[in-house]
Amino acid sequence: MDFPEEINLINRLHNGDPAAFEKLFHRYKAQVYAFALRIMPSARDAEEIVQEVFMAIWNQRKSLQVTTSFHSYLFGIARHKVYEIVQQKLRFEAFTEYYLERNPAYAFVTEEDVYYNQLVERLEEFLKEIPERRREIFLLSRNEGLSYAEIAEKLDITENTVDTQIRHALNHLRSRFSE
Repeated sequence: MDFPEEINLINRLHNGDPAAFEKLFHRYKAQVYAFALRIMPSARDAEEIVQEVFMAIWNQRKSLQVTTSFHSYLFGIARHKVYEIVQQKLRFEAFTEYYLERNPAYAFVTEEDVYYNQLVERLEEFLKEIPERRREIFLLSRNEGLSYAEIAEKLDITENTVDTQIRHALNHLRSRFSE
């Protein structure tokens, strides 16, 4: 798809044209899915990201302002949705762990628990390999649930630096786990 055609589709989408939305959806859905699948643990999660991203595009169509390229705009939304879902999952896991600690009647050890504990141990080992400042930024995000803006303010750095450091940490962890 060339740039003028994309601009035309965006303008039509802005005016509520479902055919333009459908063309953009079919043009980008596989790319968004592949992006989400690299980060999310399951195909179902990646599909959820695709749905969330395109629902956001459709819901924002009247106020849609693409200043660079639709591709960049779309993947900015995708990245945001991935972070939202990851944070939701982490909060759910933390709540479940908290609840089970306080309600021992529901606690039992399964093979999954053993694997989970081994995974946590490996994660802790791999985190020790990350430079101290990067690890601090990553843990503020993942363990304390701070937003990029909150981390940036707390550490007196830019949000872009926070994003870069977290991406580097995630890339390191992904490569170590894939080994």
